[in-house]
Amino acid sequence: MKAFSFLHCADIHLGSPMRGLGRMPRALRDRLRDAPTMAFGRMVTRAIDQDVDAVIIAGDLFDGTDRNLRAQIQLRDQLRRLDEAGIPTLIASGNHDPLGSLSATVSLPPSVHVFGSTPEPVVIRRGDTELAHVYGISYTKSATYRNLAADFPRRPGGPFNIAVLHTNVGDRSGFARYAPCRLAELLESGYDYWALGHVHTRETLHTRRPIVHYPGNPQGLHTGEPGARGATLVKVSDAGTIDLHPVWTDVVRWHRARSSIDGLEAIDELVGAFAELAGNLRGTAADRMHIVRWTLTGNGPLHAALNRPGAGPELCDTLRAAEGIRAEGGVVWLERIELATGPGRDMERLRNQQDYLGDILRLARQLELHPPLPPSADVADARPPGQEPAVSRSVREALDELLELPRLTRALGRDPWSLLSWKELVARAEAMAVEHLAPGEVSDR
Repeated sequence: MKAFSFLHCADIHLGSPMRGLGRMPRALRDRLRDAPTMAFGRMVTRAIDQDVDAVIIAGDLFDGTDRNLRAQIQLRDQLRRLDEAGIPTLIASGNHDPLGSLSATVSLPPSVHVFGSTPEPVVIRRGDTELAHVYGISYTKSATYRNLAADFPRRPGGPFNIAVLHTNVGDRSGFARYAPCRLAELLESGYDYWALGHVHTRETLHTRRPIVHYPGNPQGLHTGEPGARGATLVKVSDAGTIDLHPVWTDVVRWHRARSSIDGLEAIDELVGAFAELAGNLRGTAADRMHIVRWTLTGNGPLHAALNRPGAGPELCDTLRAAEGIRAEGGVVWLERIELATGPGRDMERLRNQQDYLGDILRLARQLELHPPLPPSADVADARPPGQEPAVSRSVREALDELLELPRLTRALGRDPWSLLSWKELVARAEAMAVEHLAPGEVSDR
C-alpha cells in the first residue's frame, strides 16, 4: 500500500454559546465567542500545511440544528480553503447536526461529502492510486439510540479501511447514550481505523490495529472541558503502521487550579499566588487565552476573611484587574473563585464528637468518599446499588430534581453534573457547619 495521511476531528460545535463570560471585557467576550470557529480555522491551516489526503469529521459540526447563518458561512469558507488545496472533506453527522439540518442557503464545495443514513464507501485517492476506503453513517435525528456500528459492512476490501461514527462506546458516563456500541464490536469488524466522535476528551480506546480513537473537540466549551484541545493527524506508512499525532487548535484554554491557604497570613499573599499561577499558564501557551477556575483549599486565618460577605467577588475583581489584560503574553482571566477552606480547627476531633456537629461531619465524610452519581452513570457504574450510602442517595435525588429546572439548565448547560466538584462542596459545607455550630471553637494545632 502507499503511505498517506488524514486529519481526524469531531465535535467542532460552531456557533456554540460559550459559558463563563461573567464580567469579561467585550474584547475578550468576542474572542471567546469566536473561539470554536478560530479553532476550526487553525485545524484547516494545519491540514493544508501537512498536505493531508483527507479531513474526516466525526459529527457535531454545529452546536444545534437551530444554527445561525454566520456559523454556516464560516464553515463554508473553511471548507473552501480545503477544496482549493485539493483536500476532500468527509463528514458523518451526529446528534447536534443530523441529516437535513445543513442549510440549503449555503452551498458546500464539491469536495465535501456528507455520509448518508447507511454506511457507504468513499475512496480517498492520490491521482489514480486508491489510498483508503472510508465508510461513514450519519444520524437521521438527534436522539439516536440505535447501535449504528452494527450497520457497517464487515471485512471491507479496501487497501486501508476507515469507519466514521459518532457514538458512545461502552456507555461512557457523562455523555448521552447516542448510538451506543461495545468496543468488542469495533475490534471484530475488520476495519483498520475507527474515527469516532461524541466524547469531547481525547482518548484512544485501542492502540493496536484497529485503532479506535476519539480526538476530542478542537475547542473546550466550558470549565468542564479543561486542558489542551485539538484534532489528530493520522499518518499511515507504506508498511501499514499507524501513528497518531495531536494537533492542538484551541484558542481559549480552560483550567481548574487549586491552591492552599495553609501558612498564609494576608490576602496580599493570595494575590501573589495567583500572579505566579497566571505566569505559569502563560508559559505553557503564550498564544492562548487562559480561563481559570481557582479553588482555594487548606485551613488557616485567611478562611474568615475569604468567607465574609462580598469578599469573594472583591478578590475576583482585584485579580482580574491585575492579570486579565496584558500587553505581553497570553490573557489569563479568572472565571471564578471556589472556596473549600477551613478555619484551622481540629476537624477530626470535631468529627469524632458524639453530638449534632459530629453527626453532620461524619455524614459529610461519607459523601466525600461516595459522591452521588449522575443519573446517566447509574447503568455503567460498577458500584452495586445496595452499597450506595443513604446520604449519597438522598443528595442525588434532591440534586436530580433541582438540576432539571429549566433556568438552571440554561445557565449551566446540558450536563450540569459535570460541573460539580464534590470535594470542594463538602469542604465548604463542613466549614459552614463548624462556623454555625461551634463558632467559639479554637484550633488545637
